[in-house]
Amino acid sequence: MGYLVLARKYRPQTFAEVVGQEHVVRTLKNAISQNRVAHALLFSGIRGVGKTTIARILAKALNCDKGPAEEPCNECSACREITEGRAVDVQEIDAASNRGIDEIRELRENVKFPPSRLRTKVYIIDEAHMLTREAFNALLKTLEEPPPHVKFVLATTEPHKIPVTILSRCQRYDFRRLSFAKLVSFLAQVCDKENVSIEENALEIIAREAEGSVRDALSLLDQAISSGVRTAEDARELFGLADNFLLEQLARAIIARDLASCFSLVNQAYEQGLDLTFLAQDLVEFFRNLLALRSSSGRVVLDIPESELSLLRELSLEVEPQELLILFQTLLAGFEALRRSPVPKLSLELMLAKACEIGQVVALDKLFEKIAEIKAFVPSSEISSEKAEPSAQKTKAQDVSWEEFVTKLKEEKPTLGALFETLSPPSQDGNKLVLVAPEHPLLEDKDALLRVKELAFELLKRPLEIQVHHEEESSSKRQKLVEKPIVQDTLKIFGGRIAKVKIYEKE
Repeated sequence: MGYLVLARKYRPQTFAEVVGQEHVVRTLKNAISQNRVAHALLFSGIRGVGKTTIARILAKALNCDKGPAEEPCNECSACREITEGRAVDVQEIDAASNRGIDEIRELRENVKFPPSRLRTKVYIIDEAHMLTREAFNALLKTLEEPPPHVKFVLATTEPHKIPVTILSRCQRYDFRRLSFAKLVSFLAQVCDKENVSIEENALEIIAREAEGSVRDALSLLDQAISSGVRTAEDARELFGLADNFLLEQLARAIIARDLASCFSLVNQAYEQGLDLTFLAQDLVEFFRNLLALRSSSGRVVLDIPESELSLLRELSLEVEPQELLILFQTLLAGFEALRRSPVPKLSLELMLAKACEIGQVVALDKLFEKIAEIKAFVPSSEISSEKAEPSAQKTKAQDVSWEEFVTKLKEEKPTLGALFETLSPPSQDGNKLVLVAPEHPLLEDKDALLRVKELAFELLKRPLEIQVHHEEESSSKRQKLVEKPIVQDTLKIFGGRIAKVKIYEKE
């Protein structure tokens, strides 16, 4: 007899041997014991988690000579025939290659006949979502009211492609991915049975690559055993994966915004022959886990090895959640582009360059601390004088305020009043008020200015002098404001630059 791969050798033959689908197994066993098995079942889940396997076990349990029983005996002729695929009353139909209406019509005709050998006819339709719309329509009536001796089991990896008219006629069972810990434990048991010694770290790599699929894990383990894998380093070399140290260095370089180190590490991975797409995916998942851990203050449960978890805890103290969110978003977008790129190395470098260009994000509490530092640079006397100076909008001798004067001016000369509204209130120089204004065409109208001065004397009881300053004076004032110690201290603390200076009031 030829070699039997591990995925077939360790295929469960009873419900007790099924790994990771306890919720499905428990419900089906209860249904068998109570004689309440539905005539149509839909098994949905990712590849390799036991959908077809459990369908076969169910067929054996329903047709066992000692049953219907919660567990098939696997010794009677009915169980052996189903296990060996010889039972004519248990038919497995591959919907990917038998997806048309003619095949379904033939099935519908055969359903009418009673079982030739067993107690119950079982039709297992694998990849059911591949059936055509016409085939689904032809199956509707039979699926709703089949003969009492017939059971249908539809298995699919894409339940969203099944028409709702079919879904409403089936009992649905959702199969779960196996957890990381369960998959590692299962692989260790298989290694013991095969008398093979493989380090747990290597099994963890295989389990991570399987992504919750038992069949994928066994296939990878089969390949690892054939290649003589014993250590984690052997497994990484076999599957072309980056080691944890390279991934850690890359993550630290991104957090430090060290683009040169990022490029060097990518080149190192490229020369080692690593799959850069897998490297980018591992990097995205790393920052996803880092974000989850940092945002939840360590309360989130991550299905990863303890060594990687301790590294995440260490790095989470070096970066803020808001910064991690932006990094994760940037890396994920870059990974999507990399998957479609014909030049993955350049796409990966571009992804890392974008991540390193993201500015440092400062938490609000640290920002408030910096503001407190700025206040410490300014003498309290200067703060109190700055607060008091602009608030003096009225003089003792004024009958009305400057705002009331501007309002009155807007009623008589709207455009001129609007200009005065943008200016700082006048300062008092002896018995007169001095208003400083920039150059403006409206201030060249002598008749209008004469009326303004008359109105000012009527309302403010003081003569008003309007001084027009030139652009050079304005530039000089802006330069003086920039050179103020408080401004320079602020630039020093925040590491920023001045984009624009706008003068609101007289210095």
